[in-house]
Amino acid sequence: MGTLDKGWCLVLSGGGAKGVYHIGVWRALKELGIKVDAFVGASIGAIVAGFLAQGADEALEDLGASISLDSILKLPKDLMEDGELRLDREAIQAAWELFQSIQANRGLDTSPLRKLLLDNLNEEVMRGSERKLGIVTVNMSDRQPQELWLEDMEAGTLVDYLMASAAFPGFEQPIIGGKKFLDGGIHDNIPYAMARRRGLRRIIISDVSGIGRNRRPQIEGSLTAYIKNSIDMGGVLDFDRGFLDDYTLLGYLDTMRAFGRLGGHCYFVEEDDEAEEGFASRSASWPAPDFPGDLGKDGRKLLGYLECAARILDIPRVRAYGYDDLELAIAERRVLEDKRIEEILSKGDETRTRIIPALKEAVANRSFDSCPYHYLRLVEELLPNHARTLLERALVGIWPELPPGLTWLRTPRP
Repeated sequence: MGTLDKGWCLVLSGGGAKGVYHIGVWRALKELGIKVDAFVGASIGAIVAGFLAQGADEALEDLGASISLDSILKLPKDLMEDGELRLDREAIQAAWELFQSIQANRGLDTSPLRKLLLDNLNEEVMRGSERKLGIVTVNMSDRQPQELWLEDMEAGTLVDYLMASAAFPGFEQPIIGGKKFLDGGIHDNIPYAMARRRGLRRIIISDVSGIGRNRRPQIEGSLTAYIKNSIDMGGVLDFDRGFLDDYTLLGYLDTMRAFGRLGGHCYFVEEDDEAEEGFASRSASWPAPDFPGDLGKDGRKLLGYLECAARILDIPRVRAYGYDDLELAIAERRVLEDKRIEEILSKGDETRTRIIPALKEAVANRSFDSCPYHYLRLVEELLPNHARTLLERALVGIWPELPPGLTWLRTPRP
């Protein structure tokens, strides 16, 4: 396979708007100095693979920073507001216009996405590159999946096949050579097997948890790194800018952790052996911690306490922390939560009478709108001993991070 044997193949899953995760993965791989010279994708993964195979990194970053629903679909202007669908009465006529467009195109009009690809991708440049590009789609006319490398595609059809791979059900179906095509994720949303059939053995998977047929990769006989979103968030048609930015950053953070540049379990934390050693000597008298899950196997006590305290205070997870940064965020958030509790308690018995049933119902239904620490503090302050013990046990059953997290918050430290 020539130069391919010296680099990696990046396999990119489908997942609609969640495909911005791949951009964060790519940022991290570049920062890590990992050479990638083959790209295989399904659906949005195929489109990202096209940009990367061309070396159009800057264009891809621009796309990730600006993409919205009307970047990929032609929708009536009165149906859109700030790149998202409007759902008010004034949108009714626009909705009828959209329905007519769907009938005419036999699916949602994806001409903006086609234009975007035509404006940014150069098939001639890509064919002259040493980088390899593979995509998967489904030939609906022949009722057969198709796995194609760039050299398998007729000249001038690259954008057609990228559109074919990303033809989500409900979108118009591209026609190539008189045949209709549908989203490749229906056949294989993580086209790892396609890369292996090519003879590639050094493979990085970027899995965004998209909709489709997500086959379990058979990694035997290969060197495979599997990167998957560690936090479940957003949806395939979620174009909220806050989500897109967070999911892009999550791709970067997950990759840096997968390759050992960041540690942590629930959080992304820079390694700090010196801090761990210092804490071990200062905390000898502390009760033995009962850390949940992987934290209990880690052996780093300070990291365990910090992560548990952060979890029960709902400290934001999509960012990189140093030990000091995380400790400061915990302290600041605790102050805010304690002030909230004080305000509630200062409103008198009538407020207490109203809150107690709501508190019990929230625990019974696991329906919460504040952090675990908030609920535990309310239980401690408002309920008599017997009822308090029962609800505290229930809360710990839901959030096993509570006991070690509270130990961190309530144990004096020198």
